[in-house]
Amino acid sequence: MNSRLAVRPLVQAIRKSHSSPHQGLQLAKFQGQTPTGFVHDGWATSRLPFNVRNKWAFAVKATLFLAVGFWAPFIVVEYQLRKANQ
Repeated sequence: MNSRLAVRPLVQAIRKSHSSPHQGLQLAKFQGQTPTGFVHDGWATSRLPFNVRNKWAFAVKATLFLAVGFWAPFIVVEYQLRKANQ
């Protein structure tokens, strides 16, 4: 009987907090750190650091960027080998 008297106010406070946001005890609700949707500022690619509206220009820039990143170690090794053999 005593445990029922101790639990009842807590259950009532929880029920009130779920029924209306302006009534009763407010419990902390979990809010994740991720945004609620993928579209921000009106369009889906607004947070990208580059422009993707012209797909051909984007394809050329992306290909050049990836090619430089791929070939850079080979060019550095070639340069170092040539420098050592002089």
